[in-house]
Amino acid sequence: MPRVPIEKLITPGVISEVRNALERDWLATKRLEYHMELEKTWTPPYPELYQEMLQLHTKTEKQGKNIFYVNRWMTHLFHNKATVFYWTEAANHSPFVGPTILGGIWNVWHNAIGREPQIHLDEFFAVPVNISPKYSRKIQEILRAHESICAQVQGTSEDEHGVSKLISDQVQDRHDPRYFKFQPLCRALIAVFDEYLFVAAKTHVDGYRHYDDVARAQTILLVRTGYENGLSAPITFDSLKNEALPLARSENLEGIDIIRIPLQVGVRFVANLLLREEAAFPESVVSGSHLSKEADHPNMKWRRDAFEWGEERLASAQERGQIAPFSTAAEVKNVVMENTGLDERPQFYAPYFRPNWV
Repeated sequence: MPRVPIEKLITPGVISEVRNALERDWLATKRLEYHMELEKTWTPPYPELYQEMLQLHTKTEKQGKNIFYVNRWMTHLFHNKATVFYWTEAANHSPFVGPTILGGIWNVWHNAIGREPQIHLDEFFAVPVNISPKYSRKIQEILRAHESICAQVQGTSEDEHGVSKLISDQVQDRHDPRYFKFQPLCRALIAVFDEYLFVAAKTHVDGYRHYDDVARAQTILLVRTGYENGLSAPITFDSLKNEALPLARSENLEGIDIIRIPLQVGVRFVANLLLREEAAFPESVVSGSHLSKEADHPNMKWRRDAFEWGEERLASAQERGQIAPFSTAAEVKNVVMENTGLDERPQFYAPYFRPNWV
């Protein structure tokens, strides 16, 4: 027996409301998947714990020179990031430090950047890279490593045709150079997290522990790399001098433009630099309206995928006889929704990178 068109079962107003709810439902699932992926990416190595934070590797050329590199199948993680967050062994306090620091950064970053998380573009403050004690003792070594990684990422981006055949569709989408770019700012400035200060975070009156309580106790080093081609203006730390802390490094730092500041201050500083560059080069903003309406843009792909998923949910419910004639929107949503409640979570609310933390 042919299926009765949905338009003959429920009113246009109900159909529209349900389709909008299904789109939010699909996006809620994608947000959850993205947050889980970020949590793993921001978890540094710890004994007997699965993690996916990028590792810095080295190989020796014939001339005896060390070359630094990361897993080439993961270089897409550098796209649409404002900086690189070098995480040293000294900051590996416990397996929960990574998600906690991530939560604190997430809160500050999206407040400072002033827009909803562009998760379909994997747009964020930084990509974290774990660096071993052998190469994190000196800032000059970290800068050398950064230079090598930048060359690798740019080289991989120019050879995506060969890579695309060997990677998943989800990752392949992140290799479209029109929408996923290695930003000049990411090459010009790095952050180094070389010490974790333990904080006994207490539960607040809202029933949660807060990432910010831990984040405000942490510090990072910001370091100019000296490579500022493509920026609208040189980077300067003049505005941070009142926030500067002792460098607490035993090496000779002469000739290196470096500053230690509170983590949250550093995140806001990088956000302001990114906004400066976007204002100077609006055509480079991958989330801008001039690009986001293009058919191949991730924003449009997500909208199509969300709509198709919603139509499949509606059709399946119809075939099972779960949608009665003249059903209300609430009745239909009760049948077809997967994430009741999740779709209502505010965009700027911190994800559950850790249970009972916000």
